[in-house]
Amino acid sequence: MVNIEGDLHMTSGEGEGSYAKYSRRQVPEGLEAGGKSLSNKDNIYISSTTTPLVVKLFKEQFRKDFSLFLKLRHEELVNDGHMVLIFFGRKDEDVYNGSLSHILGCVAKSLESLVCKGLVNKEKLESFNLPIYGPSDDEVMEIVMESHMFDLVHMKLFEANWDPYDDSVDDVVHDIASSSQNITTGIRSVLESLIASHFGESILDVLFQEFRPLVAQHLEREKTKYAVIVMSLKKI
Repeated sequence: MVNIEGDLHMTSGEGEGSYAKYSRRQVPEGLEAGGKSLSNKDNIYISSTTTPLVVKLFKEQFRKDFSLFLKLRHEELVNDGHMVLIFFGRKDEDVYNGSLSHILGCVAKSLESLVCKGLVNKEKLESFNLPIYGPSDDEVMEIVMESHMFDLVHMKLFEANWDPYDDSVDDVVHDIASSSQNITTGIRSVLESLIASHFGESILDVLFQEFRPLVAQHLEREKTKYAVIVMSLKKI
């Protein structure tokens, strides 16, 4: 199961399997302290109101993190070793139109609701950005090629429903109540440690109570899917 943080599955050239979590992602440098000049105000990821400069910071941080990941895996793999990576990306070249922007936008709106209710400090929200980025396949390919460490054997982008239990292929969500709960449970399992470390654990239950109806409203309008990138690399 692929999660939103970008789990990476790796197998060596000798056929031994291991599982590596892509956990080196960091909040973009310049946004860590929520500085006024580089504020991603009211956003926790990239949205339509995110400035081009902040988008650039997200892109640059992904490039640094993914380049480091490739370097470390290159050191670990045997000669001619292979690894298969699976992580969330972006189908559209337009960075403002990624599926992660939609679902993380619902999280941001839920946090804003808690600010209005006096449960979250406004400044605390403005200093919170997720260490996540959904790249396009071209962005990923460029970083791999520039590393000169791996040959790209195969690469494919496919789509997966937000609801991990919905295996239908049509464009309609048939059980919005069930799907919104499944999505909420999944997103909470991925994000709650990040949210709790910044805002405290006390807001988690009420936050995701706010989140679920926002997801349900989105599903009533459209059935959005995650873009998932799968790539097979061979060590040079």
